Amino acid sequence: MKKLRLITMAALMLLIVVACDGQGLYEGGEKLCVASWNVQNLFDGKEDGAEYDEYKAASGWDNVAYKKRLENVGTVISYLPRAKDYILVLNEVESTDVVEDIVKLAKVSGLGIRWYACTSEENSAIQTAVVSSVPISEAHIHAVGDGLRPVLEVRFETTRGLVVVFAVHFKSNVGGVAETAEARAMAASVVADVARQVEQENPGCLMLVCGDMNDECWAKDGVMRDGGPLPVSSGFGRRLWNCFWMDERYGLWPSGSYLYHRSGTKNVDRNPF
Repeated sequence: MKKLRLITMAALMLLIVVACDGQGLYEGGEKLCVASWNVQNLFDGKEDGAEYDEYKAASGWDNVAYKKRLENVGTVISYLPRAKDYILVLNEVESTDVVEDIVKLAKVSGLGIRWYACTSEENSAIQTAVVSSVPISEAHIHAVGDGLRPVLEVRFETTRGLVVVFAVHFKSNVGGVAETAEARAMAASVVADVARQVEQENPGCLMLVCGDMNDECWAKDGVMRDGGPLPVSSGFGRRLWNCFWMDERYGLWPSGSYLYHRSGTKNVDRNPF
């Protein structure tokens, strides 16, 4: 896993994309690039009432501003490393309308990305989506709890087997890290429970948990967590959620996505970008 720091000067914002290549996932060594990006409140120019105040007309937000941000989003996505196919998790999009606008961008559609799945929580101003150049075979939404964002499970049938992506956006630390920790643990438990079921039904499939976890995989003393709903390891142990940035061979920085290793761990390596 490698954190890519991409700066779009027009937006005056540091944009971070976390990506991993499924090297050897396809026959002939062709790559599947899986990336995760929190686009930070991408609202369209229509005011529906659920927008945050800074994305309303009274604050100067309009369709012109939206189109500019949309253009920047397409530019960043076009920076992804070359691969046969792409799966991209997007946090904080307003709606399916915004997702459709993204996949219609020339720089995005040019990568073959045209399939998508998106949550539609009525009481949430922002949603989580998955866009892909790989046809989506199934998509399921798993509830976490009142006021908490659900887990979006998206399945892809590839020439080398089933790939399952869990797109998540765990509770933020607003209100206190300790005070909000239980909400993040609840979401992690949902992911773990569903993953176990998927593994039982599809032995050997590749599962990835991507998105904004609002948490790190180590305790404050720097020791790796070895318990909890999503146990992680700094090595390629079986039946563990592996954190790429904790693998000493890579020397990477934290990003917030985990890979579940059932088998064939050598098929996933860091991004050469």
